[in-house]
Amino acid sequence: MDLIEQLHAFMVATEIDYAICGGHAIDLFVGKKTRPHKDLDLVVYWEDRDRLVAHMLADGWDVYEPCGTGYLHKINAVDDQLRIKMNIWCVQSSNPHYTFTEHEKDMYAVAFDDAEQTELDFIEFLFNTRQDGAFLFARNHDIKRSLNKAILHANGVPYLAPELVLLYKSQPADHTENQLDFECAAVKLNAEQRAWLQHALAVLFPDGHKWLAKRSSHDPAA
Repeated sequence: MDLIEQLHAFMVATEIDYAICGGHAIDLFVGKKTRPHKDLDLVVYWEDRDRLVAHMLADGWDVYEPCGTGYLHKINAVDDQLRIKMNIWCVQSSNPHYTFTEHEKDMYAVAFDDAEQTELDFIEFLFNTRQDGAFLFARNHDIKRSLNKAILHANGVPYLAPELVLLYKSQPADHTENQLDFECAAVKLNAEQRAWLQHALAVLFPDGHKWLAKRSSHDPAA
């Protein structure tokens, strides 16, 4: 069983809605591995946060929440979360690629290498909002995508639609991996997906963006 199959089986058992995002989602969309991936990123939803944290703790994972200070807060129980950022890191103690050093009580600095992830020993969960049948882009809730278009499936595995993945990767677009993901996925977008991405990029970057095609007008978002 490969890493994505393991992840899917693990998440199905939690009974929590999820979708693969990041570079792995691009792979699922294009139907092949496009590059090595250093981690597993999953879309989940705010309303499931406490249940997810409780499940990961009960299953023996170490759970951390980034604090925007260069440190991560180790979550030891559901009721001691700081809830500062929209993501949590879940790490197995057997993971050799991440080293956590305590700075002060329950606050840790982290060091990690750039090795490709090959074991189900790290998951980053990113909490998102769904409302009235739509997926809301976290950085601007005026940008939204109907859920049936935002979440796609490959062999039963849910993943975030490539146009949304690319929108998240649009900053910084000069990051080598982000640019590679754009080049791999953009050519396979259908006309409607391409129009949505162009419109969303125009909203997010009114002064222009390298991925924004030269157009006289923008198609409406779905």
